[in-house]
Amino acid sequence: MRNASTTVRIFAIVPAAGRSERMGRAKQLLDVGGRPMLLAVLEPLLASDVAGVVLVTQRVIAEQLGLSREGKGGLPFQRRVRDSDAGKLVVAYNDNESAEMIDSIRIGLRTWRERTLIADRDGFLVCPADQPGIATADFNACIAAFRAAPDRIVIAARAGRRGHPLVFAAALAAFVESAACDGGLHALPHAHADRVTLVECSSPGVTRDVDTPADWGERPR
Repeated sequence: MRNASTTVRIFAIVPAAGRSERMGRAKQLLDVGGRPMLLAVLEPLLASDVAGVVLVTQRVIAEQLGLSREGKGGLPFQRRVRDSDAGKLVVAYNDNESAEMIDSIRIGLRTWRERTLIADRDGFLVCPADQPGIATADFNACIAAFRAAPDRIVIAARAGRRGHPLVFAAALAAFVESAACDGGLHALPHAHADRVTLVECSSPGVTRDVDTPADWGERPR
């Protein structure tokens, strides 16, 4: 994946290792439009202008979706994603029962550094696996905004409300991996509020995550 181009590249990370305690089952596998929710997030992201996507998830989730560590998908994945897009996916594992989302993001950062030479001006895009419904056009709008000003922290918004994805410069990765972010990635834009750029997006999924049965539209049983 080494590239001598001076173009600002965007490397995506999808943290998807959560235990879904409030949902009561693996929400990564919930049906969204006829496919697992995790794939509903990956498909439009892989079709965007990102250089690649590191999916950080549990081994059992990857196995159920037919995804290997090398990123090659089984039938449930390959039926819906073009070969050229599927080749942009790398799978990393986080099977730590007590891990938080920030731990998966940090695994994603380390995975990218192991795979390619990343310049300080390159960016990392983070989109959680429980936010289906974000269009490729909205991912690309955030990517374009970051490329136009790679010293900024770009955050997708809808009706002025902040959501995901979030894009930050590789130069800020050390901050994300420091104790300052142990409580979550939200500490990054909080600490660097003067560098935040909001990109207004139309997709409902930008600000709507799925944590509980009510979020998913399921009636309590």
